[in-house]
Amino acid sequence: MTSLLCINEVAVMAGTVLGIIICLQWGVIAYLLIARKRGVRVAVKKRTAKEKTTYSAIFLAHVALFSALGVALLYLEFPLFPATPWLEMNFSDVPTLLAAFMYGPITGAAVNVIKIVVKLLISGTSTNLVGPLSNLISGTVYAVVAGLIYKLRRNKKGAILSLGASSVVFCAAMWLCNQFILLPFYGMTASEVMMPALWWTLLFNVIKTLATCVITFVIYKPLSRALHWTIDPERRKNKQQPAAEEPKSELAEKQERLPSADPQSDTAQNSK
Repeated sequence: MTSLLCINEVAVMAGTVLGIIICLQWGVIAYLLIARKRGVRVAVKKRTAKEKTTYSAIFLAHVALFSALGVALLYLEFPLFPATPWLEMNFSDVPTLLAAFMYGPITGAAVNVIKIVVKLLISGTSTNLVGPLSNLISGTVYAVVAGLIYKLRRNKKGAILSLGASSVVFCAAMWLCNQFILLPFYGMTASEVMMPALWWTLLFNVIKTLATCVITFVIYKPLSRALHWTIDPERRKNKQQPAAEEPKSELAEKQERLPSADPQSDTAQNSK
């Protein structure tokens, strides 16, 4: 009976999160349609077949790179508070946010799913998929919210807003996951035990998201320039071509048009 209730709670949580994600996606689509009707158009350059193949190959390589980095960071974890030894600090959400910023929310969510599945295939789980399911829900929401907001405002303020909003959503999602999934699985059903654990978990998630946001904000721009140089052929061409000569100023052109003031040139002209 208890397992059936736990499965029902997990299903309700998953359905709620998926509903939120779908609503956010449709909201973005509606925004883009309204912007198009108002005449806001973005010029998209058509790629050739060779450029499309190159883009797809490099894109898949970048997704694999972010996923592998996320899996590696999952193993570099350590406990932060003695009161909550089951909560271990790691920075595996940094590659997820980088992928969401660089290629959009769907790519960020895909990187999060890949890293969790690979981690399960390598080392398995000791919580009967409860812990990986919680991380899957919270990490996907984290990537989708951050990627959607940054997709609408691709500047420094948009990055700060997306990181802040996604961190709040992440903490809220983890509160619900801990309250209805993780803590009941560990037998913490009494309110005098559950509430302190929830508050310790919230403090842990605030510290974790703060560190993740700072690292992502610092390294995103340099990493984005480096990776987009490999995926954008025009940047590679501009890098290889020599710099064009600067146009001459009007004063220099006038000086060239004036007759020469050299006396030797004048005597040579008179002798002729």
